[in-house]
Amino acid sequence: MAALAGTGELELGLLRTFLAVVRRGSITKAAAAMEKAQPTLTRQIAQLEKIVGQQLFDRARGSNGVTLTRHGELLVGYANRAIELSEETLTRLRGQSAAGQLVVGVSADLPIMGLISALKRLQSGDSELALKVVVTVPKKLDGLLRAGELDLAIATPAVMSGVPSVKWQTQLHWAAAKSLRICKSRALPLVLFESHCHWQDEMLDSLQRAGWQWRVAFESSGLDAVLNATQSGLGLAALPTAAVRSCRLMALEDPDLPSPPKVEFGMFPAPSLAGNARAMLEAALESSFTDNRQSLVAEALHQTSKEESADGRLIH
Repeated sequence: MAALAGTGELELGLLRTFLAVVRRGSITKAAAAMEKAQPTLTRQIAQLEKIVGQQLFDRARGSNGVTLTRHGELLVGYANRAIELSEETLTRLRGQSAAGQLVVGVSADLPIMGLISALKRLQSGDSELALKVVVTVPKKLDGLLRAGELDLAIATPAVMSGVPSVKWQTQLHWAAAKSLRICKSRALPLVLFESHCHWQDEMLDSLQRAGWQWRVAFESSGLDAVLNATQSGLGLAALPTAAVRSCRLMALEDPDLPSPPKVEFGMFPAPSLAGNARAMLEAALESSFTDNRQSLVAEALHQTSKEESADGRLIH
């Protein structure tokens, strides 16, 4: 594919539009979320492609969705870093602080990798900020937020009464230790999260519809325990790409296994949370969660090889 002629300089507004389209998977959805006309976003993406000199999206005919090209995948990380640096610079120069203390509540059913690093990065940019993170069951978060005990909640929108200021989606993938063998004639050993959550129910239903029998090999409310059990070879788990990579697990792509669902979660700020604090949190979280994208999935799957055995498949 021929490169476009690159001219001009990158603008943060164009990068924000680009990330919005990446996050929502289509220009139409991004335009609705940003309350802008679709032709406006289309022109902005075209302008950005002209500046960088490369096509950023593959646009399939008859489809409203978009897929990142390899140049688009590369730009995602740089765009996040540019926006994050801009927010940090303005905060420092304007003498703003997020707050004396921020209490962040996180739903225990969200297998989110990168959250702690995002919060650490936020705190490193403001030495006066004291962070407290509370991880609890989903049904408690909404009450804690409404009672004023949280400044911010990160949870699945289905369990919250309010409207999130921003939403993300994370695609889960089957992951296991190298030694784990699976066979459709035997019950599939699963490593599950203990708390009731919509995405896990959806995953189990899809396995049943596909004709898979399953059993609970390990169950815990904590992500660390789930990761350790998966690494030990106790069973198969549905995890985000970042977890698969950081824990050196094997990502399994099997045509007989239905793909795990996407997990949707949002940021729910308390009404009392200052606007600058909200912007800083959104920038830090956006940087971490948008980076969990298709290119990383492809890389993880590329490193996965499979060997056939008489009694099942070896994830190798």
